[in-house]
Parts: sequence; C-alpha cells; structure tokens
Amino acid sequence: MVTSPDGSVLVTAIARVAKTFDGMTAQANEAGCGRCFDEGEVELLRTPGIPLAADLVRRVAQKDPFHWDNQPAIIRRVLPQLVVVLSEGEAESDLMARGLAAAGWSRWPSEQAGAVAGFLDAWWAQTLRTKSPPILACAVFESCVTASSSVAPWLARWETETGPVARRHLADSLDWWREELASDDSPFTWWWGTAAEERAAWQEVKHWLAGQARAT
Repeated sequence: MVTSPDGSVLVTAIARVAKTFDGMTAQANEAGCGRCFDEGEVELLRTPGIPLAADLVRRVAQKDPFHWDNQPAIIRRVLPQLVVVLSEGEAESDLMARGLAAAGWSRWPSEQAGAVAGFLDAWWAQTLRTKSPPILACAVFESCVTASSSVAPWLARWETETGPVARRHLADSLDWWREELASDDSPFTWWWGTAAEERAAWQEVKHWLAGQARAT
C-alpha cells in the first residue's frame, strides 16, 4: 500500500475499518467489572451502530485486556472509532495498541485482519511522509510494533521511505531513543508477548538503525 501525500490512503484505510467492523458489538452478556465502566457504557458496547464518545473508546482500548469477558469482541466494537482516535494523535497510542495485540487481530478472519493491517500500514506510512504529524514518528512506530508484536513490517516500510521528511523522522527517533539504544531496555512499554521476544525485537531495531546510521 502506497500512501499519497494528501493522506487519501489513510482515509481509505479508516473507511475500510469502519465498513468491515460496522455493526459489531460486545457479547450480549459482557459485564466488565462494574467499577471502571458504568452499566450505561457497557450497554453502549453491547449495542450496534451507536457512536461512542472518544473518551470511552480510549478507556476501552487502554483497559487491561483481562478486564473483559470477551476482549476481542470489545475491540472489534470500538475499532471504527479507535482508528480515528489513533490517526488524529493520541499520547498513549501504544497503550491502546496493546489492546489490539491482546485481541489477536492477526488471527481474525482475513477481511478483518486485512483491514487492521491496512490501517496500521497507512498510518505509519503517512506519518513518515508528514513533516509535523500529530504525534512523533517514533511513537507511531512503537504503537505499530506493539499492535503487531513485530518490528519487521514497520522497519521494511521505513526502509522504502527515503525522502527528506522520513530521514528527518529517523534522525529524531535516534535522538529520542538514545538512552534505550545505549542499553538493552526497549521503548516498547506495552509489549504483548514474552520478555525474550521483546528483547529480540529491540535488538532487531537497533541493528537496523545502526545500518541506517552507517549509510548516512
């Protein structure tokens, strides 16, 4: 997927998510814990087609995945609005991305998984081509990595973006990650997987970044 400078592919990806997940709801007996979300909010999650407040979408996606009886269904319910919230800029986008990872979206039916993958790719590509994106490129990268529990597709996309804006984002990210690059501590605060997998992912990023630095 190639993102045009005006962001039309990102808009298309968001629309695809909206169409794919339209009408999906939490399971009928979803109750949550009764403390973090009131009955009215849970009822909204069980009801199809009703727009949700952005704050509710954020809180749902950020909540500990084990809070819900059926967390994947919850994520599918909020996805049409979640992708909008992410694309517009969210300080804790990586925490919301953890909700996606925990939902196991890559194992969903192909149309659903493809819609999520398409959004993440379009979001990342558009960020790399935007001089002043809503949030830092490194934060979008961390969110995409967290959502997918993988660094490979996002490094591959970065590799193809050779324009001056993408190179500026690379330099800024190197500066932002300077402490993590000097240690074995990854910036993937909400990694969904084992500690060993997280370390291996960060080592892969460090190796790639070192190669990029040598090439400049």
